[in-house]
Amino acid sequence: MKKPYVYIYGTGWGSIVAELLSEQGYKVIGMWSYDEEELARICEKLQIPYSTTDIDELFQYLTENQKNKDKSYDAENTIVWVATPPYHLANIARQILEYSNNIVVEAPGVTTVEEGEALLASASKFAIWLCACPYQLRNLPAVRTLRNIIMDKKYGAVKSIEVRIQCNQTKLCSKKYNWKYDKNRCGGALNMFGTHIIDLLTYLLNDTKVDSVQGTLKNFVRQNEYINGFRSITGDDVCNFQLRFKAHKNNPYIADDSVVAWVHISMLHPNTVFRQEVTVLTEQASIVL
Repeated sequence: MKKPYVYIYGTGWGSIVAELLSEQGYKVIGMWSYDEEELARICEKLQIPYSTTDIDELFQYLTENQKNKDKSYDAENTIVWVATPPYHLANIARQILEYSNNIVVEAPGVTTVEEGEALLASASKFAIWLCACPYQLRNLPAVRTLRNIIMDKKYGAVKSIEVRIQCNQTKLCSKKYNWKYDKNRCGGALNMFGTHIIDLLTYLLNDTKVDSVQGTLKNFVRQNEYINGFRSITGDDVCNFQLRFKAHKNNPYIADDSVVAWVHISMLHPNTVFRQEVTVLTEQASIVL
């Protein structure tokens, strides 16, 4: 079976995707990014024939290939992979719906409910296969083992879950100002980690839905030794939220009628690059991941 051609938007996570796909025999033939230096590096390394820092140029490139029926472009045998920062994802995905039948949008896919509804409506209009890329945490062997323990009720039903993430904002987000520091561009602790943790908890509890949520965000560090002057950090560096998972009928995995999960994320730890701990309290044991 012929493997599809791939176009990739973004060189952050997108560069990792490009390398992984190339290793598996997929041909990446086009790439876009604002970062000209990183774009040149990855394209030279993987021998990607077309690259641009102008997003409209790649749209035009896709359009011309579609009209000319270029052999390197076949809507039925082409994947467009959108791996940009979150604030770009939905807008780019909507624009390329008419160019490809297969689109993969990296997590979180959209930043608001309204964006999600608009994107799904556009995909339905063009009868496009649209995939929101699954969150990576659920693919970890340790996470799958923990889920199996919960599903088998090896230590009884789940009573509560605690999640704690500790990291250093500068070491994790770069010394240069970027979207991760800007709350208006989906930066901050909640936007960076929150959706991944919510998906992880939902997966561990066998797709049990969140019934209610409450939380607090706080921005303590406005400037640091690298980001100062006219720049300021607006994204939250501490986030606490509580999720209540309501058990559906005959759910054997949850004690009583619901599970409460407490999540604490702090990006203020000076000597910690990244640490994540998940504690599941069951009727008979406390399991730490």
